[in-house]
Amino acid sequence: MKDDEYDRRLNKVKLSLAWLNANATHAIELCESFTFPAHDSSLRKTIEVTNNNRCYKAYLEAIYFEFIMTLMRMYDNYKSDDTICFEKIFQYLSADFVHDFENKSQRKVKNKIQSVLIDYKSLNNSHLVARLKTVRDRMFAHTSAAFNRSQVAKYGYAEELLEKTLPMLNNLNSAFHDKVEPFDTIRKYWKGYATTFWKTFLIENG
Repeated sequence: MKDDEYDRRLNKVKLSLAWLNANATHAIELCESFTFPAHDSSLRKTIEVTNNNRCYKAYLEAIYFEFIMTLMRMYDNYKSDDTICFEKIFQYLSADFVHDFENKSQRKVKNKIQSVLIDYKSLNNSHLVARLKTVRDRMFAHTSAAFNRSQVAKYGYAEELLEKTLPMLNNLNSAFHDKVEPFDTIRKYWKGYATTFWKTFLIENG
């Protein structure tokens, strides 16, 4: 591969990773913003008997909507060259590019990339992605009156997909940046932010 083509490809890989990491971080923020108010029984029981109940439900629906949309951006398959997604980054990771990267970086990444590709294909063909895409395409992006609602994702699908996506993404980060993103730390902080926010709400409105 010529040097200018290699440099162009490497820049696209790094840009793709930066956006995928940003989407993953935002998905974690949304997941934790949803989880505490949705599953804390004392909070739910307190709000259900007040006039805040409608806003509480709208909040949860809006957060989960954005959570699914953010996850699905990572599993897009649009053909546009400026779309950032896993499928696009694997198009950049051709055998000759990976070979040149190993030679220039003096690091062995081929096996790690192959392992991530296998994980990606498995996830991308799973019921998790298929049903979440149905929700996005038939309910969120458009309003369809003619589709099988038994094929719609259930609560928990997005959380499960996120849990399986993060280690896969960090394997790519490790391959090209020789480090991983602190997704566990981000989750810990946002869990604390969400808990504090809603406990403060309860104190002020209880």
